[in-house]
Amino acid sequence: MTQKPTFTAENVTRIYLGADNVCRCGCKGDYQDRGEPLFDKRLKRFAKMWENYQPTDDDLGGFYLNMSYGNDRALTVYFD
Repeated sequence: MTQKPTFTAENVTRIYLGADNVCRCGCKGDYQDRGEPLFDKRLKRFAKMWENYQPTDDDLGGFYLNMSYGNDRALTVYFD
């Protein structure tokens, strides 16, 4: 069993919301940086989803954490 990566909300600097199985250039989603209007709302949503997250062997942690939630959608949080 894979250990669940650590998620510390205070260390998140950027959040992506959009298509999951694509590049993260921004063409299929958008980014919010800390201090921007939707950042806190998305961070709260990610934290709530993280409570029930079951890790897989693909989880890397560290620089980012990706939360897929169906219909090829994802929330991805980035750290310093």
